[in-house]
Amino acid sequence: MSLLPTPSLIDKGAIAAAEAIHNSIVVFKASYEEFWARNPDVILAELNANAEYNGTLFGLRRSITQANNGFLDFVNDPRFPTRSPVDMPVGWAFVDGQFAYTAPVSESDPVEEL
Repeated sequence: MSLLPTPSLIDKGAIAAAEAIHNSIVVFKASYEEFWARNPDVILAELNANAEYNGTLFGLRRSITQANNGFLDFVNDPRFPTRSPVDMPVGWAFVDGQFAYTAPVSESDPVEEL
């Protein structure tokens, strides 16, 4: 007699899905980090060259990422710890059909007094 519970087919399916989702999140996260690590002017030019397409792509990616992160949070298996960023980095926005960037001000940056 085994003292370990036998996972149901649903549990086995959830773990298989979590493994596949985790693998895709690892790829998503790596591509996200590579994309945003570039010069902001280069990124801005690339995004606004086809802003409608890229805005749609980012919206879909956001939906997929939220769902995938949520699934892994629900399964709560320590073998699958990676989560993908959902939103663009701080300073980036998609407004009125165009991408925009405003460099974040860090607390260590001197502030000019008027």
